[in-house]
Amino acid sequence: MNEYINYLLSIGADKIPHKGSNLFEHSKNVSEMLLSYGRSIDEQKAGLFHSIYGTKFQRYEVTVGRDTIRSLIGGDSERLVYTFCTLEDRVNTILYGKQLKDPDKTSLRWIEYCNIKDQYPNGSILKEFELVLNVGKFNVCSKMSNL
Repeated sequence: MNEYINYLLSIGADKIPHKGSNLFEHSKNVSEMLLSYGRSIDEQKAGLFHSIYGTKFQRYEVTVGRDTIRSLIGGDSERLVYTFCTLEDRVNTILYGKQLKDPDKTSLRWIEYCNIKDQYPNGSILKEFELVLNVGKFNVCSKMSNL
């Protein structure tokens, strides 16, 4: 992952404000959360670059081309990044799977879940994502076995 981190730093992602921090820190947090949930390396790379092109909510001064990002992180990860950045009504589209097909639908749900969780750790919509993604189902089972 050092190669990807170095790239983000080289384009100044650490200088771009993002919800009380900066784009680099937020992106790194999202990627690390995806790792902690055991998600694939493609999802982790997509999480690290999830809003590199800017989104409806975040407009950046960084101009990077899809070919550059695709050659760096691979086609599958870049497709997730591009989709994430360009979806209309992104949160609802991803949560409810509107016009999305698996495996991208599930990958985008995990990326959005970690994106929201990093920015709004107490956001009420997280519960909806957790239901759809079955987050914590093993914790519930292990707690029940301790009864």
